[in-house]
Amino acid sequence: VPFTVSPFFTSRQGTIRFAKGADISWVTEMEKSGMKFYNANGKQTDCFELMKELGMNAIRLRVWVNPTDGYCNKADVVAKALRAKALGLELMIDFHYSDSWADPGKQNIPNAWKNYNLAKMKTAVADHTKEVLQALKDK
Repeated sequence: VPFTVSPFFTSRQGTIRFAKGADISWVTEMEKSGMKFYNANGKQTDCFELMKELGMNAIRLRVWVNPTDGYCNKADVVAKALRAKALGLELMIDFHYSDSWADPGKQNIPNAWKNYNLAKMKTAVADHTKEVLQALKDK
């Protein structure tokens, strides 16, 4: 089950604010394919900068266990989180304990975990969560 975040967050300054943001998990894949982003004046703009320019103060990023294309994995999420941090955007992480999209109607176990018993699955979920969060904290 994806982790859900409240629409409110405590900023780095300790104040509670309403999260105004978007899920831009696909941004690195879109950029690699050549997609460009433009502001209302037609100026080409970095997607993260555009989000901030539009008044957003947070972004949401999906993290998958072992996606086949490498997008939304731990390294990709950390790279995007660093870009957000550089602009002062808050970060919301949405864990999909899957190798691709997961939602209430689609819960596919990661391929590497398919034959795990319950105890091993619980350990894998905990380890993956800690590993991603530690990588984010380290950066």
